Amino acid sequence: MLVGSLAPGSTAGGLPAGVDKLLHAAGYAVIALSLAGAQRAETGRTLVSIVLAAGLLGIGVEVVQPTVGRTASLLDAVTNLLGATAGTVGWWARTN
Repeated sequence: MLVGSLAPGSTAGGLPAGVDKLLHAAGYAVIALSLAGAQRAETGRTLVSIVLAAGLLGIGVEVVQPTVGRTASLLDAVTNLLGATAGTVGWWARTN
């Protein structure tokens, strides 16, 4: 995710409308699932921490993008957070 999000000049221009948002959501869902699995997350507090950590990573990436010639997007940051939430909920549903 970081390489694709921070590669200079990389864009989603060749993708059909909305596909880049699906990629954002899926990528951050995988990040959150990985974090939850690594932590063997069980408590609500841990699960919320995972959503926040992955979400903050997504926000941080959007903040840094202008330094590599990319455009920051609030919608991408929100989509990253939604993906992180979905991944964490997926972990919770699988383990409960």
